Amino acid sequence: MSKGKRFLILFVLLISIAIFLFVLKEDGEIKKDNIEIGYKTNDESQQIIDPRNKVDRKKEIIVSTHFKDDSGKEKQNKTFVLTLANIKDKSNLLMEETIPNGEATSGYEFTISPGKLPAGKYQFSLYRDNNLSVEKVFTFK
Repeated sequence: MSKGKRFLILFVLLISIAIFLFVLKEDGEIKKDNIEIGYKTNDESQQIIDPRNKVDRKKEIIVSTHFKDDSGKEKQNKTFVLTLANIKDKSNLLMEETIPNGEATSGYEFTISPGKLPAGKYQFSLYRDNNLSVEKVFTFK
């Protein structure tokens, strides 16, 4: 075989391996801030099992937030604020929670008691350093 063919085969092989490793890479890193709503949490992953957009207001509801990892990037103040508002009147906040933030903070979870809010559409908004990071609209049945 000529040197050109060997180089071409080696090059294709290396590119194939690189693409294969890149596609299969699953490091569990959270890619963006997220809000999930549901009834149960997976103890191992701390994620909501079967997240929902429509929930029964007569059951206890778990709201879980997950923050993307910014390690390696320029450090900011990283103040997280979670708000809850009725979709019809977003100016009237029903809840505003400043989330404690430490070095190892990767998320926050809390529950909403049954019957605390009337039926309707609501919106959670997560702010990171006073900038809107993510919104989640859900319906109480």
